[in-house]
Amino acid sequence: MPPLVLEHPFRLTNPSGDEISGDLRVQAGLRKAPAVVICHGFSAFKDWGPFPYLGRRFAAQGFASCVFNFSHNGIGDNPRKFTEFEKFSRNTIGKEIEDLGAVVSALHGGILGNGVVLPHSIGVVGHSRGGAVALLAASEDAKIGAVSAWGTVATVFRYTPHQRELWERQGYLPVSIRSTRTRLRFGLEVLRDLEAHRERYDLERAIHRLGIPVLFVHGKADATVRVEEPMRLYEASDKSRTEIVLLDRVGHTFGANHPFRGHHPAVDHVVDLTARWFSLHLPETV
Repeated sequence: MPPLVLEHPFRLTNPSGDEISGDLRVQAGLRKAPAVVICHGFSAFKDWGPFPYLGRRFAAQGFASCVFNFSHNGIGDNPRKFTEFEKFSRNTIGKEIEDLGAVVSALHGGILGNGVVLPHSIGVVGHSRGGAVALLAASEDAKIGAVSAWGTVATVFRYTPHQRELWERQGYLPVSIRSTRTRLRFGLEVLRDLEAHRERYDLERAIHRLGIPVLFVHGKADATVRVEEPMRLYEASDKSRTEIVLLDRVGHTFGANHPFRGHHPAVDHVVDLTARWFSLHLPETV
């Protein structure tokens, strides 16, 4: 019989006063556990596709799992629909790093977790852009003890000269999701943040200076983020602390879609191998 997993919705504010919503999941009766924070990627959110399932599966394996919405990801009162278009237009990489830091600090300080979370045993999983944010945050925050980057990008500077020219001229850049036009757009604040922080957001520099274990998991059939991207980061890393797992016939979301309809072999495999890896690298005692 699978363990009973309890779900605790929460709201936090980051140091800038922005609201972050999330869900903490733990096994009933669990006394102390490492925490795993799960960061969604671009155009996703905590209730998109497999993310609630990921949280439950990590919790069932003995972790306190935390899945949250970045404060400016475009999700408001409706948890499954983009409605906060103005906020989305200001969603910088810097804001996402700040949001993740606020969640990690709340777990470390006991604000989240009801006393269950081991404060010096916090790992982060990030998917796609969330993988980049996880790696960048970990390069600055000693409270993060290990990172697993799934389908991660190797750079957040992904815009062509034509796109940047259009961005400057219009004052915004239209955003499409899976080739579908949307009402979402990036404002100039997003471009200015990228321009001002080229060194800070350089992922190869960040991975080179990371002193914690890192696990890359990537599908060889990923057409959204080519496998060459995590390989670049792996090559820049300290191999004594870094592993990479490449999966045959697996795409960017490991076979999961929205809405997610339950178990999927590739999703289960990725969670299970990541959970085993965190068990090796996160301390399980105070």
